[in-house]
Parts: sequence; structure tokens; C-alpha cells
Amino acid sequence: MLTLRRAATAEVVEPALDAVQQTVVDWRGSGVLRVLGAPGTGKTTVAVELVAAQVADGLRPEQCLVLAASRRGAARLRDRVTARVGGTSTEPLARTFPSFGFGVLRAAAALAGDEAPRLLSGPEQDVVLRELLAGHASGETPGPRWPERVRLALPTRAFRAELRDLLMRAVELGLGADDLERLGHEHDREEWVAGADLLREYDEVTALLTPGGFDPAQILGAAAGALDGDPALADAVTSALRLVVVDDAQEMTPAALRLLDVLRRVAPAAGTVLLGDPDSATQTFRGGDPALLAREWAVLGDGPTLVLPRSHRLPERLLHVTGAVAGHVGVLGDVSHRRTEPAAPGGDVEVHLLRSASQEAGFVAARLRAAHLLDGVSWADMAVVVRGQARSAALRRALQSAGVPVSAAEAELPVRDEPAVRPLLSLLQVVIDLGLRRTQDVPVDTALDVLVSPLGAADPVELRRLRRALRRDELDAGGSRTSDELLAEVLLRPAVHDRLGIEGRSVQRVGRMIRAGVAA
Repeated sequence: MLTLRRAATAEVVEPALDAVQQTVVDWRGSGVLRVLGAPGTGKTTVAVELVAAQVADGLRPEQCLVLAASRRGAARLRDRVTARVGGTSTEPLARTFPSFGFGVLRAAAALAGDEAPRLLSGPEQDVVLRELLAGHASGETPGPRWPERVRLALPTRAFRAELRDLLMRAVELGLGADDLERLGHEHDREEWVAGADLLREYDEVTALLTPGGFDPAQILGAAAGALDGDPALADAVTSALRLVVVDDAQEMTPAALRLLDVLRRVAPAAGTVLLGDPDSATQTFRGGDPALLAREWAVLGDGPTLVLPRSHRLPERLLHVTGAVAGHVGVLGDVSHRRTEPAAPGGDVEVHLLRSASQEAGFVAARLRAAHLLDGVSWADMAVVVRGQARSAALRRALQSAGVPVSAAEAELPVRDEPAVRPLLSLLQVVIDLGLRRTQDVPVDTALDVLVSPLGAADPVELRRLRRALRRDELDAGGSRTSDELLAEVLLRPAVHDRLGIEGRSVQRVGRMIRAGVAA
């Protein structure tokens, strides 16, 4: 018998605000208010409390527009604002800029009686670019003149990702193919000139294949143009709008700032609050520009700037360390938001220098296990911050081998990098390379990734025993290869699989997959 129960909801507690935070919450202007604060000073809390206070004063929730930099940030904000307001609304209480822009385009299509717009996904864009580049390479269609230094990279997925990023950033900045070509000549960038030729062809192909389709980079510019050029649409979308709150405003792109500028003009009664930290921008690779919050925000109109003075998260020592790091970040505006009061005295910071990545992984695993077993810290209260996807994958394998449960932030990963998908694609690539005789070996990283994935289903104990058995045989034979290299090699040696015993089940399973794939 299955019993469905309502999920437990966290108790909503009204936070204690400091004087500056309360000033922001009490603000009721129709202009622009900029709020700066270092990490942990309560910017998001202020955003939630500002909306809750205005709803308590009589605004309907749908008269407040809360914008965030990412889907995950918008989801967290939406949950917090909904819980704090304690009611329902006809519109999402927190959205990303693209989500709001797409809503504007959908409303414009409905008013005009056109078909609803459609968002082109990243894989769709990649397919179009791949086919265009393949057509150029085969000679079926004339293509741009790429510089010699990038020709070998043209068939690769990494090059297409870089090319798509170039085209999308140009579109997001309002640059057409002619503009990109001119900039390429001015700055002696042959790749930009060739990319401009491809952008022309790309626009023509996508217009034919997907009428009414929009690239993610086009959404904000198209939405701003639609609001600016259609009074009926602007009235339908913004007539009830009274408050616009932008959290993590340092992640705004020029297109997002233009959309805000249009909103300010078509909805002058709505106040705009920008909250952010110019030192903490993480979306610059997607066109985010912290200078927009530091200097260019004044294009939205005159308004005061408030600085949150107190860190509500960092104790004294940790605040000192983060302040030393922030001191090396270039100044875009002023540094007043960096001078914050600590949340509490004390704190603990350690620095350890280790000789290799494997030693580092072992040290991290040992510290996590000690914190859990000796100090009673829950696994859910621990986090490991890693720079780069490759390091993240290696450390994840090491932690799993040490018995540390790992949960990665998969929501931010492309589908091809999901733990359930990545090993399958890697194994397919190995099979193709072996079948076409491009290689005779399995890459070590791929072998390890597949063995501990659902495909290989090797648990940490089984993998450890298998490593020891292979390493022992290698030493007896006078060899010096590592256990990782031996694991990769043994996958292609079916004659050895039966000798491995029960520890070799995962190797046998993956080996059968590889042989079947090569035969197919």
C-alpha cells in the first residue's frame, strides 16, 4: 500500500535585519536603488524581505518581479519568497532574465495571433553548426576561410562550443554579422571574420528550419525590442508592475541591462532594486559584466547606493582570509562593500600544500571521514569546492573509493556530463576508436569512470581488491605500471578476466560491452 504525505515545510522565521537592511526593506521609491554587499551580508535575504514587506503593504505578489542570474538561484528565491509571502500568485515570484524575456515574446505572439515562440536548445544549435562545418569541409557548400591554426579543430565538439559562444555573445551584444566582421578586421582576428560569415549562414538556416525559434542569446534583445516598439504589449505585460528586484545583479549582461532600461521607460511607476557584489561575478563567460552594476547602472536613472556593512555568515578569521583574496581583485567601482564586520569572533582556516592530485584527494577524503566519524558532522553539511570539471571527476572517484558519499551539482551540468550519461558516451567513443583502429588502448580516465559507473557497477571494496591483485601480478612480473594503467589494459584482455575471480566482475562486464560494440 502506497501512502502519499505532504512534504514537511520549513518553519518561516522573520530574520533580524541590521539598520541598512531595514532601510532597503522600507524603501518605496519609483527610481533605482543599488545595494552592494560582500558575500554573506544578506543581499538575498533583503530581496525576499523587500518583496514580503511590499506585499504586506498591499501589493499583489504578481506586481513584484524578482529576477535572478540562474535557474537554480531563481528556484531558491521562488521558494523563499513564496514561503515568506504565504500566498499564491498568477505569475512565478522569481524568474531568470531569459525566462521573463521569453514570457514577453510569448505574450507578443499571443497578441499578434502568431504561433508561440520556441527556444532553440544547445544541442540543436550544435547540430546546425556541425552540419554547416561538415558541409564546408566536404566541399558541398562554400565556407568561410578559417585561419590555418584552427583548421584541425573544426570537426571537434570543443571548437563548436567555442564558436557557438562567439556567435551568441555577438548576438547578445546586438552585433550582426557585418559588425563582427568589421571588429575582426579592426583587431586582426581572422577567426571573428570567418565566424561572421558562418553567422550569416547560421541565421539563414535556423530561420528556415525553425521559424519562430529563438537562440538563448536572442531572447533578451528581442524582448526589449518588442516592449519598446509595441505600446499594447508593454501595457499588457507591465501595467501592473510596481517593483523589480534583481538579485546577483553583477551577473547582468548588456542585453539584460537594456531590457531593464526598457522596463524602466514603459513602467515608470515601478521601483527597481539592484543587489549584488561586483567582486563575485561567475557568469562572465556567458556575457555577464560586473561593470554594469559598478558603473553603468546609472543609465536606469538616478538613485542612491547603500552598502551592507555586516557579514552574517563569516567569522572573523575567515573574513580576514576572504578579504585578503578580494584585495587582489581589480576594483570596478569602489571598495566600500569589502569592509564588513564579522558575524562572530574566531573561526578556523587551514592551508595545506600536497605533492600530487592523488595525495590531495586522499587528504580531503581523510578529513571528511574524520569530521563525520569523530566530530559527528553530517555528510550533508560538508562541501568540497574544486576548480574544473576534470578535477571534479577525479576527486569524486577518489571520495567514492574512500567510502565518502558524493552528490555533485548535476543541475548545472549539460546532459552529456551527467553521471549516468558521461560513461556511456565515453564507452561509445572508445568502441568507435577501437573499431576504426584509431587506437589500441582504453584511456585510463575513461576506464576508471566506466568501472565505477552503473555500467561497470564496481563498488569501492571490489575496485580496491582488483587494484591490489593486478598490482601484485605486475610486481611479480617485474613491471612498474600503476594500478590505474593496469585497470585500463585488462579491459581488453578477456583471457585474464576469468583468473580475476569475483573481484573481476566489473571488468568482465565492461570488457563484454567493448567487444560487442567493436563487433557491431
